Amino acid sequence: MTPSLVELVCHRCQNRLARRNDALECPRCASTYPVDDGIVDFSEGRYYDDFPGPEVLSAANLAGLANEKEAARIEDYYLPRLEAIAERLGTPGCRMRVLDSGCGNGEAVAVLVGRGLDAWGHDLSALRKWQWRESPVRDRLVVADGVSLPFPAGSFDAVLASGVLEHIGVEEHGGETYSVRPLPDRDASRRRFIAELARVLSPGGSLFLDFPNGAFPFDFWHGTTPGGARYHSPREGFLPRFEEVRSLCRSIDERLNVEARSPRGRLRFRQVSAHWYGRAFRAPMMALQRLMSTRVFSFLAGSPLNPYLVLEVRRRPS
Repeated sequence: MTPSLVELVCHRCQNRLARRNDALECPRCASTYPVDDGIVDFSEGRYYDDFPGPEVLSAANLAGLANEKEAARIEDYYLPRLEAIAERLGTPGCRMRVLDSGCGNGEAVAVLVGRGLDAWGHDLSALRKWQWRESPVRDRLVVADGVSLPFPAGSFDAVLASGVLEHIGVEEHGGETYSVRPLPDRDASRRRFIAELARVLSPGGSLFLDFPNGAFPFDFWHGTTPGGARYHSPREGFLPRFEEVRSLCRSIDERLNVEARSPRGRLRFRQVSAHWYGRAFRAPMMALQRLMSTRVFSFLAGSPLNPYLVLEVRRRPS
């Protein structure tokens, strides 16, 4: 594996870290971060999930984890876009730095590293930390909060955050029924998250945010069954809309420009097609995605007609 060009720093004060036995220590603020199985933990014990150990996982839980296909979004959608960014920046592929924010099982990072990219991932999950022990790239996976990353400013040429933004600033309840409500600080929390991803983005780099479209009336990703349609009100306050994200980005930095991209290749309707409505609407939706990919109809990618948003955020030169 090619040595990384990205260095880890203290997420509190951004100072360079020193190795002390089985931990990284900040000489400036004296913060200490444990290193287990090559994985650095910056959470300070504050995870978003409660995972005491693998003994709590049922056979269904283990099967669900085994069936996660995080590599698909990279191979099917993001690799051509990363190649275009590398060409735009004049960066050789092996020196292109990519962060997968909210990387889940870390499989996407392994794919990127296998393609020769300098890739890293982070998640704030005790379960994922346990799962990463078997990853061949576990030394590039860090337990960290997205609003306080252990990377210097401008560290990455591309940052990916897939299916993350909608879960920030809301309270969700699963089980036999699914319910969600926005918290009072939802917008402020989402703003801090986007601002932090923009901070670690290099000049000329691209930040990609993808998630179900809050302006589309049906949500196929947060129901009680895989691919199940969940009707939601536009006032629900859960799924972001294009204009909301653009407004947040402008409030962070007026130079941040947001453009919606066609989800063609990102949205395959695999799980939705298990239902009759998925089979009925798959062909029309695939045709709509092809239409969005053209310059003339690209505006449709940010409209209520598109069930899944892919937003590219770039900072315009001063």
